[in-house]
Amino acid sequence: MPDQQSRRQQTPAERKAQRRKDLWQLDLPLVFAIALCTTLTVVEMRRATEGVWRAWAYTFEWPMIGIICCWIWYRYRKEGSVTKGFSAKWKARIEQYEAEIESLDRKTGEAQPSIPAEDPQLQEWQRYVDDLHRREPPGEPPPDELRN
Repeated sequence: MPDQQSRRQQTPAERKAQRRKDLWQLDLPLVFAIALCTTLTVVEMRRATEGVWRAWAYTFEWPMIGIICCWIWYRYRKEGSVTKGFSAKWKARIEQYEAEIESLDRKTGEAQPSIPAEDPQLQEWQRYVDDLHRREPPGEPPPDELRN
């Protein structure tokens, strides 16, 4: 679904086709979901008032499901996706953090902390990985003599 800016650039025929698509893919499913949630809320409320204690949970669950359906419908109408707005916000947040880290690095004059070369555990790990790559190259099956 196109976002608001690209909708302005659409021709009247494209907008009409998009409205028809929205009707079938967004609006009618929302009406169906709200009708279903409302009906099931009423049914569970009747069961709860008759003494079925478990029905109280469903009495509150179905309206919440209806609210979630309305939220999803709104997000698709506004953004064209449920996660599109979230991902843009998170990307901006990550860029902000990266900029802060770079500015801190410039202020202190040093780059990201690195592992010292004299670390014996690191050297042992690197020797292990080198030996493993020698015996079993990555992306290839192990040699026949090592399979047994």
